[in-house]
Amino acid sequence: MVVFDEKKHCPLCKTQNLVKFISFGKMPVANAFLKPSELQKPGFVEYVYNMDVGFCENCNMVQLINIVPYAKYIVPDETGKTHYAFFSSTSVAMQEHFADLAHEVEQRFLDRNPKVLEIGSNDGIMLKSFLNRRNVLGIEPSQNVAEIAQQQGIETITQFFSEQLAKSIVLSRGRFRVVLSTNVTLNIIDLHDLMRGLNALLDDNGVFITEDPYILDILEKTSYDQIYDEHIWYFSLTSLSNLYRMHGFEIFDAERQWVHGGSMRVYACKRGTYPKTQRFLQLLEQEKQKGIDTINPYIQFAENTAQSKKELQNLLLHLKSQDKKIVGYAAASKGTIIQNYCNVGREILDYISDSTPYKQGLLSPGKHIPIVSPEHFHNDKNVDYALLAAWNHAAEIMKKETDFLARGGRFIVHYPKARILEPEFTGGDNVIKQYAQIEQSINSTTANSNTFINNLPSEVKNTFSDIRIKPLKLFSDEQGYLFETLRQDDELFDGKFGQVLVSVLYPGVIKGLHRHSKQTDYTTCIKGNIKYVVAKEKAGGSREADFKTFVIGETNPILIKIPPGYWHGYMVLGGEKAIILHTMDKTYNPQEPDTDEISPFTFGDVWTIKDS
Repeated sequence: MVVFDEKKHCPLCKTQNLVKFISFGKMPVANAFLKPSELQKPGFVEYVYNMDVGFCENCNMVQLINIVPYAKYIVPDETGKTHYAFFSSTSVAMQEHFADLAHEVEQRFLDRNPKVLEIGSNDGIMLKSFLNRRNVLGIEPSQNVAEIAQQQGIETITQFFSEQLAKSIVLSRGRFRVVLSTNVTLNIIDLHDLMRGLNALLDDNGVFITEDPYILDILEKTSYDQIYDEHIWYFSLTSLSNLYRMHGFEIFDAERQWVHGGSMRVYACKRGTYPKTQRFLQLLEQEKQKGIDTINPYIQFAENTAQSKKELQNLLLHLKSQDKKIVGYAAASKGTIIQNYCNVGREILDYISDSTPYKQGLLSPGKHIPIVSPEHFHNDKNVDYALLAAWNHAAEIMKKETDFLARGGRFIVHYPKARILEPEFTGGDNVIKQYAQIEQSINSTTANSNTFINNLPSEVKNTFSDIRIKPLKLFSDEQGYLFETLRQDDELFDGKFGQVLVSVLYPGVIKGLHRHSKQTDYTTCIKGNIKYVVAKEKAGGSREADFKTFVIGETNPILIKIPPGYWHGYMVLGGEKAIILHTMDKTYNPQEPDTDEISPFTFGDVWTIKDS
């Protein structure tokens, strides 16, 4: 809900400008799973806190107002060993992602000083990818995950990072060229202590690389489940720049990433060390255009979050009224937030399936839903639906659960709207491919109009620089739903209107390829789903082209703007017809059609669905 009260103290800029814009109510610690025996202990009270979120109108930092102490989620066992509930290497996709980052660091920054340090190194998922492990050092306060890294030959200090620790490391090992922090900086309570430590630790050409959930992705996707106790700060490039400026640092490069449902990779250095890249300056300008330094987008987020809660509750209650069996899939922190905020307890979910042995046999925080092994889930043939908590790993999960899908089981997600995921194809690999393609498209296009450009090879980026994407927001209630397509005040709209056309396409038909020399098209799919292909022909007359594909429709509601000069076309995904809405900036003139047409296979087979 939207909450306005007296402005509070911002611990970052030390001013009284922190405005609370949303309250999730009482919330347990997201990863504080319980033993059933704990509930039987006399006087046992589960720890909860008020999960309120604020925006500082001075330094522009979004932050939790009530901070949970580290000791509530990094907990020692009977022997005194500290435990953390998440092992990064359980995700194959994340292993590949961090291996790519390690390779980039080696190629781009390591020359005379090859030393790399990672803050929050977990089980060594990234540091193990560096070619010379003798030059890497991990900082990881949780002993259970640090031991996994140490067993792989990765030197790891089991302490919290601090200025004091940084200075002691410099005395014994010297300064480092690169310090990494992925999905960790947002967890650090004292960011000023972190910055002082970095100032001592990095050499003169040192680089601090972070990768954390990006506030624009959270706002635009209404992914409120990214907010929980460990995540204290929610960064924009604007707010990070303000923090770094306080300590003589600055951002010189940035790049959006798909991980964790949408993250920003940020490259920072001591002021004046590296020139600022054009992509960083463009991303910073986009934030300004979206008003990220004002309270307005956060008020809208609060309203969208309340609507999302209502949609999910209505969907789950409707399915239960039909005697459907629903379980949870993945005992993730995201799931804890969804269950407690949306009041989804054991009356809705029979159990939660999770592959982490540590969690099996425990109860979920707050709602106390039993956590079972994947084998239990696979053997339970009565499950109709599974509420997917780890939606950011959807493609990877689909590879594991083809049997569940093949026998009619379906996954439910709350993002970007509460819905049942319907496979567009039947049969093992095709189910996986479709889900993977949809997830990839959502991750690469709903964040903002230029996200997909950053994921292309560098030589192709400029080719598609003027393609624009608009995510379509759905507004629903018990009567139905509606969504806007194109508005006169949309940033991507040039202000010229010609006509609107609705086309219906049957399965198996490919529409295109065609292009216009003068006309701009704005296209969305309002019923069903389509694969939309955009191609830019290379110079020289060789009939070669760079191309990009999108999934557009009910699974990924977006509007795409295609300027003149691009070949484009589309085909239906699945076995049902699709209804496509076209808005053009010019009226059609049959005497001068302004349309060139070629075979859809002129540039090869870009239509057959391939492995993601």
